[in-house]
Amino acid sequence: MNRLNKGQREKVRHFQAITDCNESFAAQILRSNNWNLEAAIEYVFAEGVEISSIKPSVLEKIYKVYKDKDEDLIMAEGIGQFCEDLGVDPSDPITLVISRYMGADVMGEFTKEEFFRGFQRLNCDSVKALKKKLPALRKELKDSHKFKDTYEYAFSFSREKGQKSLVLDTAIGMWKLLFGIYSWPLCDQWCEFVEVNHKKAITKDTWFQLLPFAKQFPADLSGYDENGAWPYLIDEFVEWHEEKNMKE
Repeated sequence: MNRLNKGQREKVRHFQAITDCNESFAAQILRSNNWNLEAAIEYVFAEGVEISSIKPSVLEKIYKVYKDKDEDLIMAEGIGQFCEDLGVDPSDPITLVISRYMGADVMGEFTKEEFFRGFQRLNCDSVKALKKKLPALRKELKDSHKFKDTYEYAFSFSREKGQKSLVLDTAIGMWKLLFGIYSWPLCDQWCEFVEVNHKKAITKDTWFQLLPFAKQFPADLSGYDENGAWPYLIDEFVEWHEEKNMKE
């Protein structure tokens, strides 16, 4: 805790006393809640976060296996090895769930803090232990509420650094990956529409609203109200879809 100021160290001690967790985990949760002690405690108990007792020294050894030779990061090569050790393909949607638990900011790299956070949140002290949790994590992709968390996380995770919107090709790839799980029957048509007619980056509003749109309306889009509060791109898609069906 040497890098923390006096007030932060005091909050870490209070948090540990209440949750019986280790120092590193306490600092991590407090930091993610802007050092608001009450909010951090409420988050842990309200969200059912597992309290980790894993020592940072244990995670340090795992981290070093995958860390880049030149950067204090786990980069593409290390992530590839990490996935291989877990027995999953890097393009497997389960990697998104793991990245969400890590709170990874960008695709293609994990910081030490992110890597530690993921193992601590999942209460795993080895790659073998994490591998055993994969079936449970896969179930999260079938749970509508937790799928929503992963879907929304995918937007920020997939953006290029410093960009507010998501590059179209990346968005299409992510939609096909995620809606392949959710089985939205109009996914291919939506991707065709944005690729041919939109040709621009995807905004956060469009990304976030597409999932409830996919859940709410059947494949024929009956019941859609053009006066509803949907993004303009979804309005245009519905119009395009209707015109296309009329021609066919």
